[in-house]
Amino acid sequence: MQKRLLAVMGSPRPGGNTDVLVDEAMGAFTQAGGVAEKLCVCYLQIRGCQGCLACMNGDGLDSVCAVSDDMSKLYPRLLEADALLWATPIYMWSPTAQFKAFLDRLFPFGDYQKTRWRAALNGKPIGLLIVYADPDPLTAGVSQTRDILKVVAEASGGHVPFIIHSTVTGRGDARNDASLVGRVRSGAARLHDLA
Repeated sequence: MQKRLLAVMGSPRPGGNTDVLVDEAMGAFTQAGGVAEKLCVCYLQIRGCQGCLACMNGDGLDSVCAVSDDMSKLYPRLLEADALLWATPIYMWSPTAQFKAFLDRLFPFGDYQKTRWRAALNGKPIGLLIVYADPDPLTAGVSQTRDILKVVAEASGGHVPFIIHSTVTGRGDARNDASLVGRVRSGAARLHDLA
């Protein structure tokens, strides 16, 4: 059976650098023998966490979360994938708002939970890809964006084998950075090997 990669992308810009690099990762994963799918959270209706705590109160929910929106269709896809790639540009020193809503809704997977969804990603490899325009990673928001993605991935039970971040300025210019493309493709091949 072929290994499956689900690439969850937080960029609202088709053809932008995050999109270009996700496509490179998917190509490398496919070349390694797997199948890959890209899911753009910007095109989904994902409400923020409502703080209702239904996911903490027991296993009586029909779904992972009590909120009914597109996230209810995304949970099973996250669980069924053999590997994940989370990719976002940095907007205002953090993941995009759309990607942050997705991350917040992973609250039911937290390792602090006491229900069947606790740490549900169960050792699944999750690669992290972060793109930004500021030439200085210290002022771009790389550290906080990296930390947000990594802590949610690990609290959800996942394993983070790599974090790739890079400055890319012009729209789509990432395809011209051979070193960056090579790192992304190597990371995706590693996800295939670990899946």
